[in-house]
Amino acid sequence: MTFTVTLPLPPSTNNLFINYGRKRRKSPKYRVWERQAILSIFAQVRADRRIGGPVALSLCVPSGMRGDIENRLKATIDALVKSNRIDDDKHVQSILILRGGAEAGTI
Repeated sequence: MTFTVTLPLPPSTNNLFINYGRKRRKSPKYRVWERQAILSIFAQVRADRRIGGPVALSLCVPSGMRGDIENRLKATIDALVKSNRIDDDKHVQSILILRGGAEAGTI
């Protein structure tokens, strides 16, 4: 089973969480992105296309994106898990990340 989904470009991993004293919370920017990404996944991938067990991921980030390409990975995988389209990130067996070829501002 495979599916393809286009998501808004997530915040960098460096900007996903904010420390409040001894607690870590999702940043407001991450919470907004996460909601948008999950709604986008629901709109593009039917629930019966869900992948259980081992998963191979391919991500394409925009060629003009600033920063390290792997910093966009965590939020993307977490959105796939939270949308219940993959079981758990522990089942990810391989990841291919490419820069270029995606629309600006999407992943």
